[in-house]
Amino acid sequence: MSDLVVVGKVRRAHGVRGALAVESLIDSPDAIFASGGVIYAGDRNGAPTAEGALHIVDGRPMNNDWLVQVAEIDDRDVAANWRGRYLLADASLLSEEDVGVTTLLAYVGYAVEMDGRGVLGTVRDVYSAPQGALLEVQTDNGMPLVPWRPEIVREVNDERRTVSLYALDGLLDS
Repeated sequence: MSDLVVVGKVRRAHGVRGALAVESLIDSPDAIFASGGVIYAGDRNGAPTAEGALHIVDGRPMNNDWLVQVAEIDDRDVAANWRGRYLLADASLLSEEDVGVTTLLAYVGYAVEMDGRGVLGTVRDVYSAPQGALLEVQTDNGMPLVPWRPEIVREVNDERRTVSLYALDGLLDS
């Protein structure tokens, strides 16, 4: 198995058998959430968890989400506890377009620090906009959006799970 990347977020439980209503975070969800596929459990920050592999028994589109039934969850109450958690997949199974999207999603849960000011928040989500990607950063003062631009993002440290920003006045003001 290669690297795991975030591919979906559980919105809610669906039905008495514990199916999950999943928001797809990739452009080609049919390749990942199809029956017979394998996805991996993630926590609310997008990191892999001890639950490990989840075997998809049934996966199909439903409104704007995907309805995903996995063998490891067969009860609505158990499924309800998955709300807000991320689902991961083997990066080698994704299209080139999806790999670019999920690369930034991998930073969900990373600490955000700014030159000379230490840790100021946490990446909570990533949005795609016409002008480029935006990081939603939870700070003590709110949840500002930070453009993913080389003049703003100084470096990403995967070992420390941090995104470092250049010190720009007002950048993290809500």
